[in-house]
Amino acid sequence: WYRADYSHAAPLDWGKGLGCTFAKASCKQWINQQRRKNPAPFCERVKGDPLRTECSPRRNAVVLCNLVKHETILPRQYQHFDVLPNVPAGEEARYGGSVSLADYCPYLQEFTWKHKTVLVRGSRCSYEENTPKTDVNFALENYGPHSKCFDHSDRVWEQKSCRQIREWQHWGSGCYKYKCENGRLHIVVGNYSYTCFHAGQVLQVRIIKRGWLHKGGVVCPPCRELCAEEFASRNEYCKGGEEALPPNLYPNDVLTCGVPALSASAILLAAAILYNLLRD
Repeated sequence: WYRADYSHAAPLDWGKGLGCTFAKASCKQWINQQRRKNPAPFCERVKGDPLRTECSPRRNAVVLCNLVKHETILPRQYQHFDVLPNVPAGEEARYGGSVSLADYCPYLQEFTWKHKTVLVRGSRCSYEENTPKTDVNFALENYGPHSKCFDHSDRVWEQKSCRQIREWQHWGSGCYKYKCENGRLHIVVGNYSYTCFHAGQVLQVRIIKRGWLHKGGVVCPPCRELCAEEFASRNEYCKGGEEALPPNLYPNDVLTCGVPALSASAILLAAAILYNLLRD
């Protein structure tokens, strides 16, 4: 027998509010039923390279779908897919979650970033120490007590300097600070605050940081998903969706690259060549 210390208890978000079907049906039934919507906390995106991350159902963390291809065909009771996007017909029986204790059901899972065997950081949004180092923070993420996970747009993030362009192949979601003000959700990226006017709005990000222009997109969730409780405590509410501001009214940094200065000898040489050409 054990005596539980409930002072250490925490809310159990797994399946919260999803009803009896989620509790009683198999993960296969749930995924099939929710395929046109969102099967979270289960998922059907094969974990691969490049990595495509998502957000946990409560937006508390950046997560990965742990759906992988197994070396052998899974036992019949653990074959959860009849069809899978981008998987050849007949191969579905090899695909399942990476955790056998979960009956190979694929689900969204927090993870850790590692360099070789060294732990670099985790993926929970509320921990400041999970903020990527500046030189690899391509999507300008910011982790901390008032941060949540937001989806990225379908285009990969790009970093551009006057000398080179980097395209980051792992993307999909990131942690950012947010504010609930004036009936709207505001997402903070870099040093700028972007206002969400409706769910699904893509905030186009163009921010210069340490000589690099960061280009990407962050998708607005419904205001009530993050702000309803905070607004209610202040007797406020989320305003209805409306057309977003024109793109030119959002922050839009421009990368300016100067023309390299020519030396005096180079100028004289160019003048001599031009003189000879004109004389001929």
